[in-house]
Amino acid sequence: MSVTTTSKLAYKQINDEGKSTLQQVIIFDAVERYGQLKDNGMSLREIEQITGIDINAVSGRVNDLKKGGHLKTIEKRKCTVTNRLNSPVAVNQWVKKNT
Repeated sequence: MSVTTTSKLAYKQINDEGKSTLQQVIIFDAVERYGQLKDNGMSLREIEQITGIDINAVSGRVNDLKKGGHLKTIEKRKCTVTNRLNSPVAVNQWVKKNT
């Protein structure tokens, strides 16, 4: 089995189990609470640190949330975990108004 096939099967299993949706909710909540608190969004590593969700899953769920219009990438800044320049994410304003 190729890596691509394995990844697709794993992604399907996660979605079938509802784990993907739960992770999205946890990540969105973290970005909304902690990212807005500092008004500078959150890096993927910061999300990983706060939620305890593995970075690979964080990356995938954040991409899903961005595609769905719930999160957006904002101005680059240094990550508080890695001290490297990154593109943090924040909650889209229309989402906050409509929830």
